[in-house]
Amino acid sequence: MRAFIVACVCAVLSLSPALAQTVTPSTGVVIPLWDKGAPGFEDLRDVPEKTGDWWVRGVNNPSLSVFRPDPAHNSGTAIIVLPGGGHENLVFNSEGLKPSRFLQAQGVTAFALKYRLGRETDNPKADYDIKVHGAADLRRAVRFVRAHAAEYGIKRIGVMAFSAGGELVHMTAFADFEGDAVAADPVDRVSARPDFIIEVYPGPLGVPQRLEVAPPPAFFLTAHDDHGPVAVLERLSRLYAEWPDVPVETHILASGGHAFNMGERSTLRSVKDWPSRLSDWLIDRGYVSVP
Repeated sequence: MRAFIVACVCAVLSLSPALAQTVTPSTGVVIPLWDKGAPGFEDLRDVPEKTGDWWVRGVNNPSLSVFRPDPAHNSGTAIIVLPGGGHENLVFNSEGLKPSRFLQAQGVTAFALKYRLGRETDNPKADYDIKVHGAADLRRAVRFVRAHAAEYGIKRIGVMAFSAGGELVHMTAFADFEGDAVAADPVDRVSARPDFIIEVYPGPLGVPQRLEVAPPPAFFLTAHDDHGPVAVLERLSRLYAEWPDVPVETHILASGGHAFNMGERSTLRSVKDWPSRLSDWLIDRGYVSVP
């Protein structure tokens, strides 16, 4: 076992040597999803990412930024956070790090995912596909967290996604992605299906025509004047209606447009306060405790 300092909570963690980590002040512990790089793209793992004031591009070595709660208030819930960005960028600060810190304060172990971008135009050495590589990164992230659940004190794993990130959730949450029991990598032996999902103004890709297996419990939220995500939630609502025993909660705010992030970009009270609706749902479902 090795000791690592978690910058965001100033606590010492005890994790297995397999968790190769980098610690930075702004993102806490950063763990690559594959020790040697993503399969087929190992030679690109050391190519640096490109960052701007709101975006990240050039993700060739998919990773999780880990935000652990106060051990005394660990709920046993983990949530993997997927930022949006149209698969051209990752809105990583506003839709990755900020929601992760919000969840951390609720007693959740949050993992902000940097995934490969299938529509990026300035990463010439890579040729990524949304349904192949982006979705594979989310499935690997769920498997990674599940494989290391005991080390993090985790009992359940959810995913929270914004905009384009929701499309990767559609490609992962609504089918059986069981592990390969004889896989050489222990991470690949466990299921990639999340225990619950949270989608905020999700995109349309990946929504199935029908659900062959019961879907995970869900929390959905968007604004009425964001017509694309409203249509997506209408389709999802019809699919969930076929599974009346699966709890689902949907919020369609009167207005707010698209990409209001955690509400800080809006002057509307309902939008600014929408994370409180998520907190209520997490408490009501028993995923976190009352503060």
